[in-house]
Amino acid sequence: MKLYWKVTRFILTILLTCLLSLSLPQVNATTLDYLPEQADLFKQALTAAKITPEDVHFDRADMSLWSGDKYRIKLLDVFFDNPWKISEYTRTLSKNLLAVRDNLAELTSSTYRMLDEAGISPQLKGDLLVKYQKQVEKLGDAAMLASLSKLTGQSIDSFQNTLSQNLPAKLSSAVAEFLFAISDALHYRELGLQRSLTKLQLDPEKTYTDVLNYVVNIVGQEEAAETPEQVLLLASLLDNINFNLLNTGGIIAVAATQALQKELSQLPLSLLQADYNYNINTPQGRILLRGQGNQVYSPDNYLLIVDASGDDTYAGGAGTQNMAHGISVILDLAGNDHYVNSLEKVPSFGAGVFGYGILMDIKGNDVYSAQYASQGVGIFGTGILYDAQGTDTYTGINNLQGSGSFGTGLLVDNQGSDRYSMYGYGQGFGSTKGLGLLLDSSGNDQYMGLEDKYPNGGPFGASRHVHFIQGAGYGRRADDIDGDSWAGGVGMLIDGAGNDRYSCDIFCQGTGYWYSLGFLVDKSGNDIHRTGAYSLGGTPHFSVGIYQDDAGSDRYQVRASQSLGKGRDWSIGWFEESGGNDFYLGSHGILGSADINGIGIFWDKQGDDNYVSFAELFATEASYGQSKIEVTGLRELMLTLGLFVDGGGQDNYLFVPKDYKHGKYIDEDINPQIFITNSTVGNNQIWCHPTIPHDVKKAYGCGIDTNDLIKGLP
Repeated sequence: MKLYWKVTRFILTILLTCLLSLSLPQVNATTLDYLPEQADLFKQALTAAKITPEDVHFDRADMSLWSGDKYRIKLLDVFFDNPWKISEYTRTLSKNLLAVRDNLAELTSSTYRMLDEAGISPQLKGDLLVKYQKQVEKLGDAAMLASLSKLTGQSIDSFQNTLSQNLPAKLSSAVAEFLFAISDALHYRELGLQRSLTKLQLDPEKTYTDVLNYVVNIVGQEEAAETPEQVLLLASLLDNINFNLLNTGGIIAVAATQALQKELSQLPLSLLQADYNYNINTPQGRILLRGQGNQVYSPDNYLLIVDASGDDTYAGGAGTQNMAHGISVILDLAGNDHYVNSLEKVPSFGAGVFGYGILMDIKGNDVYSAQYASQGVGIFGTGILYDAQGTDTYTGINNLQGSGSFGTGLLVDNQGSDRYSMYGYGQGFGSTKGLGLLLDSSGNDQYMGLEDKYPNGGPFGASRHVHFIQGAGYGRRADDIDGDSWAGGVGMLIDGAGNDRYSCDIFCQGTGYWYSLGFLVDKSGNDIHRTGAYSLGGTPHFSVGIYQDDAGSDRYQVRASQSLGKGRDWSIGWFEESGGNDFYLGSHGILGSADINGIGIFWDKQGDDNYVSFAELFATEASYGQSKIEVTGLRELMLTLGLFVDGGGQDNYLFVPKDYKHGKYIDEDINPQIFITNSTVGNNQIWCHPTIPHDVKKAYGCGIDTNDLIKGLP
């Protein structure tokens, strides 16, 4: 028996040892499995720096020494722990969001999940609206009256005389189903939001006004410093509002709106566009159903507008204008419409401020114009603007075009060559516990960060513009104010196809600030990017800025610095270009560079590319895989990495001569004979640059350019 147990223990020991030995490589494989497809190039460049892919990450224990990450989202930590996940995760996330662009409930749910408080899942729940459909079927002709009674709490008899005799019965049934669902959406809003206000003993309307004034910055006016009372109010709301319940109401409201649109799209045009005009006031706002004519809608508290035809003009709607009105929906089915709100702080056209604002425009070439809080903005709520087709124009100033501050704002445009122009905090912007998404499926689009007035550059220069647009995250940095810093949110701009133009100045095009995430993803097309500092995968201060382009011969012109794969101060800047013959122009702190514990990665996979730098700056500042350490102390013992990878093609590395005459940009085609060859980098080479201003233990900067793997590493 003793021999039996000895043999058994021996066998078990051998098995356990084998299992442990098998498990050890799997730990390393977790990192290696996510290396990009040109992994061998990355490995060679890192080997030249005398580090491995496993070394490329942030130690969150070290990061915690600097703190300030209250309300931090989980996805940020995923990338901090393993930056090699960025490429595949970004491509998959953007692909999936494009795939569900026409399923607004699933799209909204997907964005909620990125904020860690998703609410109900449409995929798991199935058809969210079955019970409302059954209610309508059971009630028959009385469904509309019953839905109004449930919504308002008033008796059915009080609505007996409100129905127009010529309102189509199928339209009446579809609206009844919508109203039954909206009653439940408002109930979840009451559970998640309004009860918290009661618990905190806050006046609802004053709270609404105070928060809107805090978020929406009126530019051109002297900005008043935020007060400790404002900060405490917002923190109280963030800590007490149940975002899961609030977001569940948002998903129900979005699903109900899209279901209404689909049901009406199946009706004959002769029925849908008949001569009817239904108008009723409810405590939740006006309901207007109109079939014919070019209508004009004045600013008002609208619960629902359904307009079946005509070139219409809207001065308001689809925006929650106060706490008493928790949802506002516009469904416009046809026509070249004008959505123009000239009022400064009246939310409109897809603005969910302490509630849900939804605009769906199905056909036509439309104009959207508002100064603030519009075109897909969420502030403690959800705002959605969905435009199905047409060549559209979007203009505004701040907090619009896919902007989320303590909430979720989505702008989805599915077809047409569109123009988006604004100043700040939009085109895919997310601040604390907020997500903003601008998703444009196709067309030759223009994304413009306006610069003709309102300069606000501060330390970047009196004439410069700090935008936070085109895929930008932002957090509240307060280590120089009151110490109560808050992590930022998620900003995403995703463009599916087309030859697009992007223009902005500072903080834009895949950037973040203070524990936030910014994505700019362009799937295809020959695009032009014009930017300034902290752009195109350039980001500072505990953030991740991602730029990813999957196809096309593109032009990148950076008139300043800190761009094209630049990480600074515990941040990751990721620039990824998958194909085409590309042109790059910039000065310093670009093309895979990093400062004080940043990771900056530039990666161009293939193509005959032209890299052009301004000669007077290149000699003293980081580019092409270089690191920089500006402080001493513990920072010198923690990773700083600048990495440049060009995976294919015959490339030109050039200087702009000091006497070359040019404006902010160089627009003509590159002519290598005009410029000076840069001999410090080049085709089929590996190089490592010394850290600026001096080498330290954990700072590295290397680059690689090759068509094939380079033998004989330095």
